[in-house]
Amino acid sequence: MQDFLYRLYQATPRVWVTKSLIGLNLFVFAAMVLVGINPLEPTPTELLAIGGNFKPYTELQPWRLLSSTVLHAGLLHVAFNMFALYQMGTIAERFYGNTQFLLIYLTSGLFGALASLFFSASTAVSVGASGAVFGVAGAILAAVFTARSKLPPQLVSSMSQSMLLFVGYSLFMGFTSSVVDNSAHIGGLVAGFLMAAIMTERFNWAAFRQQAFLRACLALAAAAIAAFAMWTMAF
Repeated sequence: MQDFLYRLYQATPRVWVTKSLIGLNLFVFAAMVLVGINPLEPTPTELLAIGGNFKPYTELQPWRLLSSTVLHAGLLHVAFNMFALYQMGTIAERFYGNTQFLLIYLTSGLFGALASLFFSASTAVSVGASGAVFGVAGAILAAVFTARSKLPPQLVSSMSQSMLLFVGYSLFMGFTSSVVDNSAHIGGLVAGFLMAAIMTERFNWAAFRQQAFLRACLALAAAAIAAFAMWTMAF
């Protein structure tokens, strides 16, 4: 197992995407506070004004699908999401490499926001990176379940248990709370899993070099078609 982890580290020595995404989210949160938004309980009106996802507005301003993913409804919200992103992102980024990980994250955030248009964002303002974070969890699950033969058995066991526990507990809490956007969680989770399943992990460097570009393009094409379909159905 140590040899596998060493080779994984050698393939992606710096997880700069995860750290940059955390920095971006924290920068945006700090900017919110500096312009006078309450850091503990920002109002829906305030969040809508700075880019929150709300269907009547998003229909005319599609950029809200992504801007909403870097906004958070308070300090606890951003702290939990960034902690989860750091814990899982450093793993997923080494599994898939910097560029593929960034694509998985952004696509998951987009699909989380799109899924929310059918539920939470149709009646309220939806914000948060949790859809993208769930996509990261989905990417790890994709590696565990579709490429388990390439992973050390101990790693498969520990990671499958921890990821399923995270997803299960988070979704359960979401279904029991009126302020958690579980539609974004599920949308991001499914998108992250499918994107990662199409892409190539970095467990085999030779296979990665041969297949990564083509399979990443295929994943993006499939995502673009699915996103267009969801957008059309939403409006």
